[in-house]
Amino acid sequence: MASTRVERVPEEVRSLFESLVHSPDPVFATDRRLRLIFWNASCERLLGYSEDEISGAGCATALEGCDAFGNRYCSEHCPVTAMAARGETIRHFGLRLRAKDGRIVPMDVSVLHLAVRPPDHFVLAHVLSPSEAAPARPGEASAAPPRPMLVSVRESPDARARRLTTREVEVLGMLAAGRSAPEIGGRLNISILTARNHIQNILDKLEVHSKAEAVAFAFQHRIV
Repeated sequence: MASTRVERVPEEVRSLFESLVHSPDPVFATDRRLRLIFWNASCERLLGYSEDEISGAGCATALEGCDAFGNRYCSEHCPVTAMAARGETIRHFGLRLRAKDGRIVPMDVSVLHLAVRPPDHFVLAHVLSPSEAAPARPGEASAAPPRPMLVSVRESPDARARRLTTREVEVLGMLAAGRSAPEIGGRLNISILTARNHIQNILDKLEVHSKAEAVAFAFQHRIV
């Protein structure tokens, strides 16, 4: 069983992943092409997908990972993989993953960056820990994925909200999550100056005078 689960993993780190096959901690791994190359038994129990079903799939399609505001992390432009490609430290973060039965499971995620030989260059081991928020049961209204902020903004009756660009909506969601300009820059792979420019544009378009007022606007108008 162990050899099957690690057959897609680069040889130089294969022994490490063999030791994680039956770990009580759910662990999956992706390569630089955003493919799932490892899926341990605890992940299988937690999210319902078997190793045969998910191995080799793209993480964006298989897991549909979003933050608490519906912003997609698992995508063709994964910020975590981009940070790894630049050799940056990837800090602990929260993510909501879709289980096989449709539940949205909130997770705390830690990523271990493992350097390997070209052409792979690195493997990212994702260690999952279900967060304290209880996942919804299948069939309940709360089992639906969080409504994306962009949809809420585009359908807002307030014209000020509809003026925001897609990038500004992302930034506003991160402000609502308590992120600073440097953190926003790091997560979106943009400079701090660019992040601050986006914040100022948000303030101007929403006709508010501070980040706190922008976040209050977002909650009052049910954008987040």
